[in-house]
Amino acid sequence: ELADEHSVLVTVEEGSIGGFGDHVLHFLSLDGLLDDGNLKFRPMVMPDKYFETATQYEQYEEAGLNARHIKGTILRLANRINVPIL
Repeated sequence: ELADEHSVLVTVEEGSIGGFGDHVLHFLSLDGLLDDGNLKFRPMVMPDKYFETATQYEQYEEAGLNARHIKGTILRLANRINVPIL
């Protein structure tokens, strides 16, 4: 239902690659919901790397999972902001 009613889906999780977001992507793919190119999907996960001891906020900041990162990802996918290509 979400994929039918929205053009952007984002999953956010504390786990690393291979978690909930990958299961959602697998489901979307098997159901053909990505075939027409109208649905944009991004799984946001913790990178598979070592993090120094820090507060949860600092670790999320380093991982790109704080509110401003999530908001930026959604706005970029919804074509509400332009992001320069490096």
